[in-house]
Amino acid sequence: MFHYFVGKIRHIGGETLLNNDMLGIQVHYLGKQDKGEFFLYPYIDDNKKTIFYYCFDTIEQKVLFVSLLKINGVWPKTAFQISQLPPENLKQALKNVDVKFFQAIPGIGPKSAKKIVLQLRGTFDVEDIQRMDIDQKLYKNIVTSLKWFGYGADQIKSTLQRYEGTVTKENMTEVIKWIISQI
Repeated sequence: MFHYFVGKIRHIGGETLLNNDMLGIQVHYLGKQDKGEFFLYPYIDDNKKTIFYYCFDTIEQKVLFVSLLKINGVWPKTAFQISQLPPENLKQALKNVDVKFFQAIPGIGPKSAKKIVLQLRGTFDVEDIQRMDIDQKLYKNIVTSLKWFGYGADQIKSTLQRYEGTVTKENMTEVIKWIISQI
């Protein structure tokens, strides 16, 4: 299998080929280069009993593609489309937790878009969870519990955003105690 190739991109019929003087490989390619160094990712499709080569201009695109394939529900064609997006736009979408940016890509629905954002960001905080409507029930339970003690929702929210751990149902009591100690 090939992972790196120096050659030229040619379009023959409806096929895209990456070739040099010795060899030609059919690839999926959306980049802008005509010739030079290319990074390949061989994907074995068990259903069709064949190997597809996805071709990238940079190693960063290939690394992103491989990371996306690890997300449950993201298939090669979708991962390939995302990996071809301009890095600045991708970084901005992740920074802003812009789920709709990913939903604009064919084949990505709301759940997949949320998974992609969370996986690519690596970490997320409560504000991100609120913007993405993840586990609102847990957040509401914490706010309701603390309102009984006379704390305001805004005060609770701003304190909760500073909490560095993960808020789960199991540690909700601990989180509430921490918030009270911080207010």
